[in-house]
Amino acid sequence: MEMQSEKWFKTVVESAGYKITGPIVKVKESDFCLIVRIPTNNGDLYLKENGFATKHEAALSKYLDGTLKGKTARIVASNESEGWFLMKDLKGQPLRKLKEKVLWQRAIQEYAELQIIQTNNVESLLALGVPDRRIPILKQEIEQYLLDMCRTGLSEEETKKVMSLQPEFFEMCDYLGAIVPASIEHGDLHSNNIRLVNENIAFFDWGDTSVSHPFFSTRIFWHALDALIKVESDWLKVVEEFRPFYLEPWTKFAPMKELDRALRISDELACVQRALSWHLYLTPYSKNKVEFAARPAQWLRLLMEHRTLVGK
Repeated sequence: MEMQSEKWFKTVVESAGYKITGPIVKVKESDFCLIVRIPTNNGDLYLKENGFATKHEAALSKYLDGTLKGKTARIVASNESEGWFLMKDLKGQPLRKLKEKVLWQRAIQEYAELQIIQTNNVESLLALGVPDRRIPILKQEIEQYLLDMCRTGLSEEETKKVMSLQPEFFEMCDYLGAIVPASIEHGDLHSNNIRLVNENIAFFDWGDTSVSHPFFSTRIFWHALDALIKVESDWLKVVEEFRPFYLEPWTKFAPMKELDRALRISDELACVQRALSWHLYLTPYSKNKVEFAARPAQWLRLLMEHRTLVGK
């Protein structure tokens, strides 16, 4: 994305009641967003501009700030039609730098509680432009695009294996859809998008969010647990330790045994869902399509590796 002029940033910041006190610094620039840090008389502000694929983040971030006080970034200005927003510095520390396992367990449990609240707000989320990726749509996308995704980098043998799983994917979808309702699905819940701020857990960076099966969010979080292990072989053991912390809040919807089965199914189906994210929702709107073209195949290969790891 191209960076706007400094005059434009100054206008946005001053219209929100702040005065710029130093140079504007580019923090991140990608095909999907631009983030700059702006020092002001009342602390640093961050301005994020989103491209078409993640444009809904501006309206969603403002909405979540209004409904989840202290649990996400504080938005001081936004333009939903243009896809940009201005937020206060969250401060605190990212979870990635904090190695206390109990803090990570608390984070994933509080995230589940956040999702449960949002099960009642699905129509509001959709009205904000958050992509609708609920189970019926997911099934349609699998049927229509699974083979195309295999062709982004899988071998002929790998393709046969993945395509043979298509009926099972549909069964997985049906089971998940019957266990808990759709909710907000972060899409990129890694440990750098979770912060400890004054003893509160805060979640941010909602650009990959959709309305989908809530359990899909844990797939990225499970990968982040690498930070808590010393040897790779311990990863699955640590994931097992964390499952009950995420699932306990959901027991209002179903017994723990059924929830646990659903979460294990989501470990696999989330790989397909993430492959579809790249194939349909991200890569088509990127400038460097060649760079991202193989992402669906990478996620489908991860699915097969996971099935081998758990003995399938």
